[in-house]
Amino acid sequence: MAESRHSRFTVIIVGGSVGGLTLAHMLTHAKINYILLEARDTLSPQLGAGIVIMPNGARILEQLGIYESMDDFMTPMTRQNRYKSDGTLISSVDWPRIIEERLSYPAGILERQSFLLSLHKQLEDKSKIHLKKKVVIFEHNENYVKVKCEDGSEFFGDIVVGTDGIHSKTRQEMQRFAEETGPPGMMDKDKISVTAQYNAFFGISDPMLGLNPGDSNTASDIHHSSLLFVSKYGLPQWFFFSKMPKRFQGKDIPRFTKEQMEQQVEEFADFQFVKGVTLKDLMGKTRSLSYLPLEEASHNFWTYKRIVCAGDSIHKMTPNMGQGGNQAIESVATLTNCLVDMLVKAGKTGPTTAEVEKALQRYQKLRKRRAAMFVKLSALVTRDEALDTLSHTLRFLFLEPFNGEQVADFQMDLYTMAPYLNFLPIPARTVGNKYWEAGMELSRNNAVPKLPGTHQVPKARL
Repeated sequence: MAESRHSRFTVIIVGGSVGGLTLAHMLTHAKINYILLEARDTLSPQLGAGIVIMPNGARILEQLGIYESMDDFMTPMTRQNRYKSDGTLISSVDWPRIIEERLSYPAGILERQSFLLSLHKQLEDKSKIHLKKKVVIFEHNENYVKVKCEDGSEFFGDIVVGTDGIHSKTRQEMQRFAEETGPPGMMDKDKISVTAQYNAFFGISDPMLGLNPGDSNTASDIHHSSLLFVSKYGLPQWFFFSKMPKRFQGKDIPRFTKEQMEQQVEEFADFQFVKGVTLKDLMGKTRSLSYLPLEEASHNFWTYKRIVCAGDSIHKMTPNMGQGGNQAIESVATLTNCLVDMLVKAGKTGPTTAEVEKALQRYQKLRKRRAAMFVKLSALVTRDEALDTLSHTLRFLFLEPFNGEQVADFQMDLYTMAPYLNFLPIPARTVGNKYWEAGMELSRNNAVPKLPGTHQVPKARL
């Protein structure tokens, strides 16, 4: 593709986290101009969070040429253990090893900050990144969008892509503009679609003896659970989840104070993440910490006119399944495919407004059903691990857990039917692989894996 064909079309990316930085790499490969606006003064804040790159995300990152460099700070997951909160081991399965054997990609445990640093470091043109640009308002024109920032700066582009998280200013501006110019009530449901029934505090602690690198550990109690990933050198990346008194919605979702967190830590100080490692132990060695509600949302409208959203801004899922970042990568890959197809078809004259809107609507159609499935499945896993109901508790205590092969079988289609970048070569490790090729064939028809009922979800954390 000649650079002149795409250079006049400009994408404004709002938000420089996983989705935004990955999209910047994709647009670079597609020779599409972009500007990235980030409200913070850094692209790699230490928010006390880990991230898992599953095979569906890894394949796309390898297409971009940025996956191999992650070996230095990525730990392949090898085993998943599940405990009672008193440290009693319930099950131990090796599905991560089986997944890696079948698909040639591990479930990779990473520190989120290191991952973002790597994405930024490998960007070809860092002059396109603008920090401390807090977006305040969009002005939508027939032929362009103008983005105004708090410091008075203005940026012009053909489209705006919001990868700015659950509290997305892009989504808010899209909804505002739709309310002003679209059918009455169009955005009413979406404006209140964000909910939260659980909260979590999560952190990264100093290395601890007795933790095995590559282990993923889940512990369960009634209305509470924990998740502990162990990366290289025994570094624990952990979450503690609690069910709130009710399901909150929209602006009623609470924010939490340090005092509330300390009270909760004191109450569950003896909760064992693995045998002999308690919440109190992890808190005593914590390097970084966050305490937040676990918002969930699957929005109906992903785009309006020249504005479009991706990642947590439009499909927010709980972290228990390890798919939030991977789904953001899938969404921006699909969006980039749609933009490339549009620009190739438009030729040197460039796309019309109608063609731009059609391309963004196509992206929504291609991604919406699969993303909604992951939001739903992640919610099921969260509630299963926290023993949300009596039936969850009885299954946990008395049903035989699935073995590694069964859990791996369940996950195959989830990974192999994922989208990828159509305009870049498929990684060599996937060529001729029967699992990847079967999934790619199914995905050409925009199929999604069948979502099992709650009673069928494998007991092991996915």
